[in-house]
Amino acid sequence: MAFPPSRVRRRAWPVRSPAIRFLPLCLALTASALRGQSPAPAVPAGEIQIPAELQNPFTTVTARADSQRKVGDVFYLVGHVDVSYHKTRVTADHAAYNQSTQTVDAAGNVSFTDPQAHLEADHASYNMSSGAGTFTNVHGYVHPREPMRTSPSLTVISGNVYLRAQKVERLDENTYVVLDARITSCENECTGWSLAVRSARLTVGDKAVSYGSVFRFLGFPLLYAPVLEHSIAHNPRQTGFLIPTIGNSSQKGNIIGDGFYWAINPSADLLVGADEYSLRGLATMGRLRATPSDTSSLAVNYYGVNDHGNGAQRAPGESVRAVGDSQDLGAGFRGVINMDYINSLAFRLTWSGNFNEAVSSEARQIAFATKSFDGYSLNFFGERYEDFLCAQQSTGTSNGVSLCNTPEALSDYIIIRHLPSISFAGEDHQLGRSPFYFDLDASADGVGREEPGFKTPFLSERVDFHPELTWRAPDFAGFHLTPVVGVEATSYGTSLLGAHQGITRLLGDVSVDLRPPSLERVFSRRIRHYRLKHVIEPDIRYNLVRPTDPQQISDIVRFDGTDIWAQTSEFEYSLKTTLYGRQDVPDSDPNPPQARELVSLSLTQKYYFDPTFGGVLKGNQNQWQPTIDLTGFAFAQGRRLSPLVTVLKVAPFSNFDTEVRADFSPSGGGVLNAGITSAVHHGDFSLEATEFFVDRLQSLGIGTVVVPIPNSSQVLSSNLFNTRITYGRPDHKGLSWAFGVNYNISESEANAVVGQVTYNFNCFGIDFGYNRFNLGPLRDENQFRIAISLSNVGSFGNLKTRDRLWSANTVQ
Repeated sequence: MAFPPSRVRRRAWPVRSPAIRFLPLCLALTASALRGQSPAPAVPAGEIQIPAELQNPFTTVTARADSQRKVGDVFYLVGHVDVSYHKTRVTADHAAYNQSTQTVDAAGNVSFTDPQAHLEADHASYNMSSGAGTFTNVHGYVHPREPMRTSPSLTVISGNVYLRAQKVERLDENTYVVLDARITSCENECTGWSLAVRSARLTVGDKAVSYGSVFRFLGFPLLYAPVLEHSIAHNPRQTGFLIPTIGNSSQKGNIIGDGFYWAINPSADLLVGADEYSLRGLATMGRLRATPSDTSSLAVNYYGVNDHGNGAQRAPGESVRAVGDSQDLGAGFRGVINMDYINSLAFRLTWSGNFNEAVSSEARQIAFATKSFDGYSLNFFGERYEDFLCAQQSTGTSNGVSLCNTPEALSDYIIIRHLPSISFAGEDHQLGRSPFYFDLDASADGVGREEPGFKTPFLSERVDFHPELTWRAPDFAGFHLTPVVGVEATSYGTSLLGAHQGITRLLGDVSVDLRPPSLERVFSRRIRHYRLKHVIEPDIRYNLVRPTDPQQISDIVRFDGTDIWAQTSEFEYSLKTTLYGRQDVPDSDPNPPQARELVSLSLTQKYYFDPTFGGVLKGNQNQWQPTIDLTGFAFAQGRRLSPLVTVLKVAPFSNFDTEVRADFSPSGGGVLNAGITSAVHHGDFSLEATEFFVDRLQSLGIGTVVVPIPNSSQVLSSNLFNTRITYGRPDHKGLSWAFGVNYNISESEANAVVGQVTYNFNCFGIDFGYNRFNLGPLRDENQFRIAISLSNVGSFGNLKTRDRLWSANTVQ
């Protein structure tokens, strides 16, 4: 039976299914099937139940129509036809359902819906049992069972695949073949992107393969591809070439590049690529990611440049970054690897994409395995630490002036090795029911160190044993007294002595912590529905460290914090005052809200009875445990009073907080150093600002100059300001922008400026970016970047994900 063209006005038929599945429908009953049969009597309008015996004897096909009649095994339905089976539904103006073949042929305003698709067509033929069917003159959409995972490289994600085709064949519930079609992720292809294809095969939740494809953007044809594969899986992964990268930089010149992505297996992938910089040379890159199990992962990134720039700007090299984690190595061990390798500081300064990384002179490679049990931990550890002392270039000079602080350019670094290290540590454990608690730290290491003018053997042994006994004395009149007694014995296989012979260090340490009763007051007056509480907490601590030979401390090679112990006798006293706020609720409330710290101020200072620490203090750059555990900033030593360390925290609202840290000179010299960090978050607006100030650099012997500063001997202070402002969300529709700056107030110069603007439409986004780096003679660069991100496709342009302000702090 052939249906004539429908004259019924097209109407939208309501779809009540909670989910929408995938593809086609067509109806057609042949006239020869009815030849010679007498007309059957009409069936009254309404609902009929037709057993679907070929699939499930307990499941029925339900049909509704204005009028119905049956001839043999065929039901003829006319007017507002609605045929449903399980989670599949077909509506049309006319339909014929063959009970024996379970095929429905429909025409006129055909609508097909299942949990993965919604299609509208002129004609459809669909088999209720097999799920196969054919649709003509189709438009609609399909979507996977699971939404596509949001990727940081795609600004907009749409779960649906929209199509408009001359013909669609549904092979099964997950596979469709479309002919003469337009495919897109945009609700309106004229305001986004689309593929005009001669034919395509869609596998729901996997991929789409198209033939004779023309890529269109905003309706304009841009690219032809004879064969094109595109992933539409929950986790989009498809082997193939990436969209080419094109850009420009004042330092690199014209940039053109591409990459190849290999989906090795469901748990591993590899990305390799190259960029050609017209002014500098070829840059190569690679990224390997793997998730061997649900509890383990590994990511390795490589970047290298064969730089053929001229003179002072030439900085060839490479970097490797690897991060891995395994929660279960077996026997209860957890493992971590974190490797950051560069071959020179000049390479990092020249090619890093963000300011913080560019000015960092340190590179660490760390791997460890740890197991915790009953308050103890067993650790296997390996580390290589490298600190570059200057931004060395391959030539070692800039206009005839050395960039390094020593003539031996190739040795201007410090390397410290721990290969391997085994340590055992435990928390305080109570001895029976007594008030005494025992703690033990022990380690065995293979250590080595080299720096300009000094080098130990590649590896030497170091064994350390440090038990401690703590007495938790009962409180007396509100006073808390906690004495701690310990012994540290360390055996070294090398030293600073002439022949690097080994030495043994034996230390005894005693500390007594006395905490007077705190002063508290709860204010009866409420402020904006808040109850306030003021607390003052004093603390006094005495520390005593005595080695068997104080002068022996000077002969110890310093590898880490274990080696910076020194003889001391000192008092440390502090005072903290805090104002707490809690939302006012009745005292009978069983779940009162948590009190929040609104304002706090802490003051800490040390008094050294022995300001030379047993005579080991030699010059301002000798830092020992008695000074480092007070403040991270160096200060003039050899005095009995340390700087007054102050920390002020202000957080009157949940979306605003500020912290001010400052060290004041004990002799009335004012502020030695200070830092302020503030953050404000309100809706889509965010502001973060940090400023650091350090005074009298030369007199305190602070830091190493990375690149030469004119008249550096006259620099008496350093003042750096860093801020970042963002608005909007780059993974949502609409406008979002970000701005950041790192400004050297002392030099009146901006070291880094970045700005980005993103506008996301329905299924594509446009990103504009500007980067400015002013890092001395090695790098003075302006970068202009642009990227177009297409939903479910990828990004075209030179604004990489790692360089975006929302994904990583490019300035800080």
